[in-house]
Amino acid sequence: MLMSLLNSFLPLPNPIAEIQYLNPEIIPDKTDGKNSIVDVHCVDKHGRSFIVEMQVARQSGFTKRILMNTAKVYSRQFSKNDQYSHAQPVYSLNLLDHRLKPNENQWYHHYTFSNRHDHNDYMEEMQIILVELPKWRKLNKFDISKTQDRWLMYFTQPTLFERLTPEEYARYSEICEALESLESKNLTPEQIRGYELYVDSIRQYHTTMSIEREEGREEGREEGREEGREEGREEGREEGIQVGAKKLESTLSDLKSGLTIDEVAAKQNFDRSYIEFLYQQFILK
Repeated sequence: MLMSLLNSFLPLPNPIAEIQYLNPEIIPDKTDGKNSIVDVHCVDKHGRSFIVEMQVARQSGFTKRILMNTAKVYSRQFSKNDQYSHAQPVYSLNLLDHRLKPNENQWYHHYTFSNRHDHNDYMEEMQIILVELPKWRKLNKFDISKTQDRWLMYFTQPTLFERLTPEEYARYSEICEALESLESKNLTPEQIRGYELYVDSIRQYHTTMSIEREEGREEGREEGREEGREEGREEGREEGIQVGAKKLESTLSDLKSGLTIDEVAAKQNFDRSYIEFLYQQFILK
């Protein structure tokens, strides 16, 4: 399934035929360096490296983290006696469940190092792919004969595959296998619990930010009734953003200070699963 996914999204001169999974934890070179964990890290028989990340919520500095991880993996190919000519490319595939760029029709972004005066002159050693799933879904252009479209539909609206005929299921075996992995009956109790906690943490994050913004808006409206409705609405928006940002900053600061997840949850009056989510997304990464 992973080989099918990578082959359909990446600009590979020859397809992946075999992969080996590697440790997703990318350790820094220095003891005080930043540690990071990716969703998938693997290599094929040609020595090409692949990183896969799935990002549900917006995250500050996400593109810089992608570049850092790609550069780390590329540099780790070399031991003391290796020659630079033996280096193999690194591909980073990032599936985003949110919008990143303003252009509504451009959902696939392919980055390489290129000559600014001649874009046909580029280096292929590190390639980064960003896929904005909401934009593709909004365009509503689906061709089931294309492998890439089948994967995009799998990530956005997998229930539509229920309409496939038995012949089509047999023809698109990689999607059938992926669909089976979504069935809760095929998951262990630990996997189900982990998934539920993850979904709950995402919901709590959005709910908390929404509440903080609304409280800020209400404060702004009270002031605005005295100074003018339009000015009050503007202040409410600004204060809502500031309140939410300060609350998040304070929570992250507590985590960085060495307090345990339980201590931070009690101090900030948040659910423990939400603090675990913040720890995974902002501290470990």
